[in-house]
Amino acid sequence: MRLTRTGDSVTVNCPAKVNLFLETHGLRPDGFHEIETVMQAITLYDDLLLSPSMGRGIEFRCSDPRLPGGPENLAYRAAELIDREIGLPKGVFIALEKQIPAGAGLGGGSSDAAGVLCGLNELFGLGLSRVELSGLAAELGSDIAFFVYGGTAHCTGRGEKVAPVETDLTMHYVVYCPRSRVSTAEAYQNLSRLGLTSGEHSATFILDCFAQGDFAAVCENVFNRLDEAAVSLAPEVGEAKRFLARVASQAAFVSGSGAAVYVLLDSAGRAAEVAERMRAEGAVGVFLAQTEALGANLT
Repeated sequence: MRLTRTGDSVTVNCPAKVNLFLETHGLRPDGFHEIETVMQAITLYDDLLLSPSMGRGIEFRCSDPRLPGGPENLAYRAAELIDREIGLPKGVFIALEKQIPAGAGLGGGSSDAAGVLCGLNELFGLGLSRVELSGLAAELGSDIAFFVYGGTAHCTGRGEKVAPVETDLTMHYVVYCPRSRVSTAEAYQNLSRLGLTSGEHSATFILDCFAQGDFAAVCENVFNRLDEAAVSLAPEVGEAKRFLARVASQAAFVSGSGAAVYVLLDSAGRAAEVAERMRAEGAVGVFLAQTEALGANLT
């Protein structure tokens, strides 16, 4: 996430994420699943513009008319939360330009919400620390706190407990988003129907691979417990995985609850080659990205 101030306005580039590891460890008393995941922010962005307005209240606009423009939108609710908990000195205008496909397991809505929290903090000089912002983020949703930190992180609980991972690895991605969309809630519910509510995989191995800077080993240890649940709900996700794996000549993975799938590649050139071949075969919804190493540049 990158914040840029220009005059009285703040622009926030809100990154997508991929899950390089995701395991569930049963249901919690609050109804959520206990999870362990390794997430990485990538250079596919939604863009926010925040500026003070003359009156009071929140004015919110979104470039995608299919998405809610009021309190049902996480970005709007993030602004409401800041106003309720901290208090905004004046009204605010928020414009959201969507690039990250919605309902794809790439965290676009969560990233937008984190962007609003960080952006309002910068715009109005609220002085909130990253820890304080991540606490507010956890009130809004499970993976929003991750985007306050960005980079690569090991997340536990329902996803709100964030431990940043130091790594010098730059990963290159081809992300493919089929037309199908998968509800995160339905994917988790489908785990129960498939008898997959609790697993024994640990992120220890993939975290060790990051510590050693071993790209090949990272690729070998990618795991997502929601993969089968997503494919079962939306067979097009399985077709997308097979298509991408065939073109790239290596394994493709589901991000989060899907429907987006991705391959990990060791160079920008190789990623561009795979994307070009997919588009030549008629694929749409193909994105090139790489690791976004920086978290929000909070002041």
